[in-house]
Amino acid sequence: MVKVKIDNREADVPAGSNIIDAAEQLGVEIPTLCYLKGYEPSTSCQVCTVKDSVTGRLIPACGTKVAEGMQIDCETDEIFNVRRTALELLLSEHVGDCRAPCDFACPAHMDIPLMLQQISDEELRNAIETVKEDIALPAVLGRVCPKPCEKGCRRKGADSPVAICDLKRYVADVDLATDDPYLAPCKPDTGKRVAVVGSGPSGLAAVCSARPVRDYFAVVYQTMPANASSGSSDPFTGVFPLFQR
Repeated sequence: MVKVKIDNREADVPAGSNIIDAAEQLGVEIPTLCYLKGYEPSTSCQVCTVKDSVTGRLIPACGTKVAEGMQIDCETDEIFNVRRTALELLLSEHVGDCRAPCDFACPAHMDIPLMLQQISDEELRNAIETVKEDIALPAVLGRVCPKPCEKGCRRKGADSPVAICDLKRYVADVDLATDDPYLAPCKPDTGKRVAVVGSGPSGLAAVCSARPVRDYFAVVYQTMPANASSGSSDPFTGVFPLFQR
C-alpha cells in the first residue's frame, strides 16, 4: 500500500493506482474527458489536471501513478483555471471533430445521426429527405448493403449496433407506400445532357445525382433482353436476385 494525501486527506491505496483511483477512494471527483477505466490513458485532454504540491508540477491524474508521500491538490482556483483553459483550447479547434463514426464508415457519408433523430421524432418525411440527400436507392440498398456503418457504431461495445440499415430501409419503404413519395427537387434545366449506359443500380444512381446535383438531364440507354423465365427486363433481377426479400 502507498500512503498519499489528496486535498489534505490521507489514504492508503494499492501501489500502481493512478491519482484518479486514489481520489475516488477519498470521495474526491476529478473531471475526465479522454480517460476510460481499464484502458491505457492517452493523457491528451488535460481536463483531469491536478497539482503535485511537493514538486509544484501540474500533472494529468489519469496517467500519473501514486507514490509514497505524494501530496495532491485537486480543487484550487489554479487547478480550475488550468482545466477550464484546457477545455477552451479543445473546443476552439473542434470543428467537425465530433462526427459520428457511423458517418465516417458510410461510403456515402449519410447524416445517420440526423436520420435516427428524425425517426425517433416520427418525422419520417424529413428522414427520407435526409436519406435521399446522399443515398440514391435507399429501399434497394437497405436490402443489400453490407452495413459498414454498423461496424463503426459505438453501441456495439455496449450491447449491439443500432440497426441503421434496417431503419434506412424502413423509411424508404414507408415513403414508397405513400401517395406522394419524396423526390429531391431538381435544379433548372440548363440544356446540358449526359448519357447513362445501363439502367442497373449504378446507372440509376448516376441518374439520381445528374440533375438534382449537377444540372444535367440524363438519358438512359438500356439493351438488356427480357428475362427468359419471367419475361422481365428489370436489370435488378440479374444484379440482385434476392433484392425483393
